[in-house]
Amino acid sequence: MRNPPILISVLGFFGIMAGFAWLFLGLRMLGFDWFGVLGDLPAFEGVGIWGWLAILGGIAWIAASIGLWALRPWAWAFAMIMAGISLFEAFLLFLQFPGSGLGFGTALLPGILLLYLNSRDVKYAFGLTTPEAPEM
Repeated sequence: MRNPPILISVLGFFGIMAGFAWLFLGLRMLGFDWFGVLGDLPAFEGVGIWGWLAILGGIAWIAASIGLWALRPWAWAFAMIMAGISLFEAFLLFLQFPGSGLGFGTALLPGILLLYLNSRDVKYAFGLTTPEAPEM
């Protein structure tokens, strides 16, 4: 098994953290109180479908993170789609809060992520391209 590029490992780490956060949120929304660990936090009411959707989202993020670490092409596509959605959200923030810089700040990381995921070395690591032959 090949080692992923270092920033792919970092993306996978943060993706798995997001997955666990969504998973725990979904379980909490369904009423699981973690054996009193959350203390006086009130149980959510009437959000059953949202709890299940959060659990499914958490499972998707965890699976995608493992896919990134294993250099699976579908995980690369998942990361590209999520970065594209994030850029769209940044565009909406540009429109909603013009001149505040919030849209620009929100667009920085997904934009860099798109550039990084489309670099030759990363695409080669995921098996999406072949190595370039040196020019003579």
